[in-house]
Amino acid sequence: MNRLTLARAAAAGGLLAALAVGTAAQQPAAKSEVPTGPAALQVVKINEYIQKGYESAGIKRPADKATDHEFCRRVFIDLIGRIPSIEEVVDFERDKSSDKRVKLVRRLMHDSDYQPKNLNGVPAFSEYLDGNGKKQKEALKFNYKQEYADHWAEIWTVWLMSRSGHQTYRDQMRVWLEEKFAKDTNHKEIVTRLLTATGQVGGGLPTTEKGWTFKESYAANFLVHHLGDPVKDDKDSGDVNEKIEDGAFDAVPITSRSTKLFLGLQTQCVQCHDHPFNKEWVQKDYWGVNAFFRQTVRSATPSGPPVGNNAKMANATSVTLTDDPSLNPKMIVKYDKRNGARDGTFPVMLKDYDAALNGLKSTKMLAGTPEGGKTRRAQLAEWMTTHDNFGKAYANRMWAHFFGRGLNKEPSADDFGSNNEIVHPELLQYLGDEFVKYGHNQKALMEWICTSDAYSLSHVAKKEYSDMKYEPYFARMPLKAMSPEVLFESLMTATSPRKLTPAAKNARMDARDAWMRKLVRQFGDDEGNELSFNGTIVQALLMMNGAELNNEIGTGRGAAQQNIVRDLLGKNGAAPVRMYDDLFLLTLSRHPTPAEVARLEEVRAGKAAVSLGPPTAAPKGKGPAPKGGGPVAYASGAAPGDENFYRDVLWALLNTNEFMINH
Repeated sequence: MNRLTLARAAAAGGLLAALAVGTAAQQPAAKSEVPTGPAALQVVKINEYIQKGYESAGIKRPADKATDHEFCRRVFIDLIGRIPSIEEVVDFERDKSSDKRVKLVRRLMHDSDYQPKNLNGVPAFSEYLDGNGKKQKEALKFNYKQEYADHWAEIWTVWLMSRSGHQTYRDQMRVWLEEKFAKDTNHKEIVTRLLTATGQVGGGLPTTEKGWTFKESYAANFLVHHLGDPVKDDKDSGDVNEKIEDGAFDAVPITSRSTKLFLGLQTQCVQCHDHPFNKEWVQKDYWGVNAFFRQTVRSATPSGPPVGNNAKMANATSVTLTDDPSLNPKMIVKYDKRNGARDGTFPVMLKDYDAALNGLKSTKMLAGTPEGGKTRRAQLAEWMTTHDNFGKAYANRMWAHFFGRGLNKEPSADDFGSNNEIVHPELLQYLGDEFVKYGHNQKALMEWICTSDAYSLSHVAKKEYSDMKYEPYFARMPLKAMSPEVLFESLMTATSPRKLTPAAKNARMDARDAWMRKLVRQFGDDEGNELSFNGTIVQALLMMNGAELNNEIGTGRGAAQQNIVRDLLGKNGAAPVRMYDDLFLLTLSRHPTPAEVARLEEVRAGKAAVSLGPPTAAPKGKGPAPKGGGPVAYASGAAPGDENFYRDVLWALLNTNEFMINH
């Protein structure tokens, strides 16, 4: 059956509309129970503060509780960056315990050897073809702890380095982060290392077939990527020593990047003038932070993104990052004010956020060499990680990751200031304080958030609170666009075998690179923000007609990559209802509704009418077009065991909003 015909037939009867986010049948809301374990107190407090927000906004009842299927899909995407497999959905469905959601959250962050069970409690197994084309069977197990590390390394690589530049530097950054997240290194230690890193990055090709092996120096990619332009001697003014006096690099990008990422303070506006809206920040604040980077030296300019057929194999320039104490010896960084006057500042850490709001000045200034032989960057790291907004900035960033917006009035996760009111100040202060109190433990904070009542709400708002003005109060779960990385991994989960040969894994990474080039490099931005997949025509065409998608669900994948539809037919036989059930679980992590099954059966039977366009125009093009009566065709129908029909159903499901949006 032609895919366009199937899509039209399904849409004509409302199938694809029914698959759109927001219409899946709701299960009865279960009684809310406080999660047990060490996170209980924090979860209770989160619930209390959110309830206070409801009361202040006049919200008498939030959305219903999300179904178990919705919650399962949501938390898989948010914590490990993919949708759950059929086996994982069924395993969660099987668990009837009252704290099953809490257990799932903890499992996804901590379990490294989990084997799901079917509805009868039998452990799941995976069948696959080995390198010789022989079918093998082994226990199906998941290393969630590593998947968590991989996912958060991917997220932070984008936040730290954007998606631009040479892939080698990003790969090395990701390898370093994977190691840190896998070892549960706390956020303070990670940020300290990022701000103080030295050593060599780039150069050559990956050290093994699996990719780059871990090196501590890979943390230097953050500064290498954002150190800015070299300072040039101003020969016109006769100041030939400017490079020594001012430092080797202007460090403009790293200044605003670090305050935004680690403190939630966007200082880029005060590079050239005092902030027009946040009066608490002035130009001197920006250059005071900038001065901490003026003894940092980059040995070469990092390579840009390679182009052409050999782009993947092109070497990246080797770059070494060091500190040179002989640079910027007077410790003064000069800058031009808006009125043309010249000013300067010593290295001065941003004043605490509360102090800034009260008009106070910073008390953290370097007027000489830091104590204990520390570098300026080491001093900056110490002051930045003890800043009063450090914990709150991370808490707000994590809240925004899980809810699609921070706790401020505006959705941005990293724009604290008097122009962006904090809607939940007590909650933000509490989360920031508890995060610091518990040793900057990322997983602890994530567990508190993901086991809160607000995180368990449905995305369907109560009618009286559907206005956008209620969005900052989290009376429902906001819809979140998948990042392109998550979209790809979810596609692979839905269409790939559970176990891949080494060759198949390499082919998958090649497909991922091609996917990124199409979806990210055409629609991304220079700031490295998460890509919003809003379903534009071009994006939809790339998704629906891309070679990667067609190869994954088509027949030309080779013996090592089994056809997922053929596998399901082998399991279910010519039983359409069972096939629909598995295809829905595979893609949407839920069972189809009776109406959806009936509609698919109507399409399969060839009884679904398909509109081929608007009515014909009036004779000779004069007068209005007649109403109704446009051309109609019928889907050709398919036999119960028609592989092509089910492949088209899979294709249609993968292209619904419900698949592509995290809800």
